Order: sequence, then structure tokens, then C-alpha cells
Amino acid sequence: MKKLLFFVPIFIVFVISASGQTTLEEYNYITKGYKVQIESGLDMKKGYTIKDYGNWGLNHGEETRDIEFKGLYRTGQTKPCAIMLIYKRTDISSGVTWYICIPSNQSEDSIWELSLSFISENCKDNDALMQTFIYGLMKFTSGQLIN
Repeated sequence: MKKLLFFVPIFIVFVISASGQTTLEEYNYITKGYKVQIESGLDMKKGYTIKDYGNWGLNHGEETRDIEFKGLYRTGQTKPCAIMLIYKRTDISSGVTWYICIPSNQSEDSIWELSLSFISENCKDNDALMQTFIYGLMKFTSGQLIN
């Protein structure tokens, strides 16, 4: 729980730059639809664009974990409506990949709860995973807010 309390403020800091509310449809696109789009070679969701922000990873002994960030933009807007955090563990044959939505700061609490619930369920008792998330978020935040 202490790790989660450390992680949440970092998680919140960098979404301040996002504008508008993240909708449930956008949340579902990031957490489910984007994967289907990529795997099926489908076109981008109509009315949206994606901007790459960077990819950072950590090695934990034999384990390789990567965090990638992308901004989801509504057509005609200059700030993202949500941030996509893509977590990949590539050192195992099953290749774990998660698509996590970081809602904009103004989003409804219910959207934030969906993201926090996913992270809480999947990160508990996993120091390597939590360290990778924190490291990636720190790198992303410093690139967005400091540079």
C-alpha cells in the first residue's frame, strides 16, 4: 500500500497537461480497442490521432520490462484527451502487454477509479513491476514538464 501511495502522486502529476475529460469510450479504446486495432492492422479510430511520447524500460536481473507512452488526441485539439501507458514484459514467451489509460485531470472520478483499480489489482506485491511503472512515469514526466 505504501508503494501505491508513492505511485499515485507521480501518476497524477503529468496528466495535468492533458485537456478535457477522458470519456468512457476513450478509456475503452485505450485499454481494449487499440490492441485490436494494432493486431488486426485496422485504421486509426475516426476523429483521433496518436502521438508517441517515448519508451523507457528496466531490466530486473533476467526480466525485461518496457513502458511506452502515447497521447490520444481528438482531431483539432492540441492537448491529449488521455495518455496511453503500454507495459510490456518481453523476456517471457507469453509476452505480457497491458494497455493502461491515464485519464485527463478533469475526468470523472469513475474513469480514474477504473485505471487505479487495474493498477492496484495487477501491481500488488510486485516490486519489479512497480519500479518499472515509477521509472517510466518519472522519465515521461520530466520530458513533458521539465524539457
